Amino acid sequence: MKEKAQRIRLTVVYDGECNFCLATVDKLRRLPLRAELQFVPLQQLLGGVMVPWPGIDDVPLSELSAQMHVTDEQGQRYSGADGVLKLMSLTPGLSFFATLGRLPGMYGIVRTLYRLVARYRYRLFGRTSCSDGVCSLPQRTTSAGGKK
Repeated sequence: MKEKAQRIRLTVVYDGECNFCLATVDKLRRLPLRAELQFVPLQQLLGGVMVPWPGIDDVPLSELSAQMHVTDEQGQRYSGADGVLKLMSLTPGLSFFATLGRLPGMYGIVRTLYRLVARYRYRLFGRTSCSDGVCSLPQRTTSAGGKK
């Protein structure tokens, strides 16, 4: 009897306030990946809800906030475009594009495109006050300016 190969486990740190990031996470949850993914909104790390783990614990705050990060169980980190290519390589039907994206010349283009989208993600796709499915409503004020 052939034993089923164990799927790798990856943790994806994403911006839980970015509409594009939220839509991508939603799509990834529904795709038949060759990996088990755990999704952690950046805001949970910044707020201390999640304790940083090997591969994430040494990332400066500015870099942590600037791009997506994917870590494996050994603490190997794939950040930005490398994280996207890692996830694509584990997605049936998209692994060819991951291989293509790593080719000399193409890799520079992929990295540049990623940096541009990441930098302007709120302007391009909008921002939400939702993180991990929990949304906060704006506070209502009274006519006197105080909170209700």
